[in-house]
Amino acid sequence: MSKIKLLGICGSPRKGNSLFLLEQALKAADSAYPDGVEPETYIFGQNQFAPCDACRAHIRLKGECRIQDGFQELRDKWLAANAIIYSLPVYHMGIPGQVKCFIDRLGNSFGYRFMDQSEGEPVFQMPRLMKAIGCIVQGMHIFAGQEHAQAFINTHALLMRCVPVMGDIWECYIGSGGWTELSPKLSALKDLAAEKKPDAEIAIRAAQTVGKRAVEMAMIIKEGLLAKADVFGKQPTYRPVLKIIQR
Repeated sequence: MSKIKLLGICGSPRKGNSLFLLEQALKAADSAYPDGVEPETYIFGQNQFAPCDACRAHIRLKGECRIQDGFQELRDKWLAANAIIYSLPVYHMGIPGQVKCFIDRLGNSFGYRFMDQSEGEPVFQMPRLMKAIGCIVQGMHIFAGQEHAQAFINTHALLMRCVPVMGDIWECYIGSGGWTELSPKLSALKDLAAEKKPDAEIAIRAAQTVGKRAVEMAMIIKEGLLAKADVFGKQPTYRPVLKIIQR
């Protein structure tokens, strides 16, 4: 079996706690399946992502966004991956703005990317992209909106016709969540874990299980699709993902 392409997306403008937890997830997945995972990290950082302005140019451009910025690079990495893990800080009890910009444009343009537009007016339809998607969220406070952000990412996975993946209960319900105990330091969670603080240790273990379970789900999906390629290949909704995994 070819390796699972695991894309870790750090949605923070800073290289700090979100990146630290993402690294724990990717390392855990790679350690569990050293010959089966190809991890890659993307950091939003200071990359520019303009918001979607509902121009609808992507219909005429066959799924391409007319705005050229950081979107295209991350979109291509997102499309090529079998499993994706978002690691985000809480912003206003939700996800960071630049991540929302990316997701808005991804969903709007992808609905026209895979359609047969040789005849007639193109019609929006999202194929079953079947990626395993997990999320890790951390904030400064214990009740800062972590579950709101987790729920948003899980809904994003469903809308993209993908499979949301959780870590292991009881430490991880709808995603890995953590808090820095009010510390603004970039190394807060790493420092708290070194001090054996239970909440930090739980956040790390939860992130690790998100990484492992996302890869495992991606393996199940990939092998299942390949085993039944003769069946699913007859359905237009599965052809894009079959094309990706058969490369």
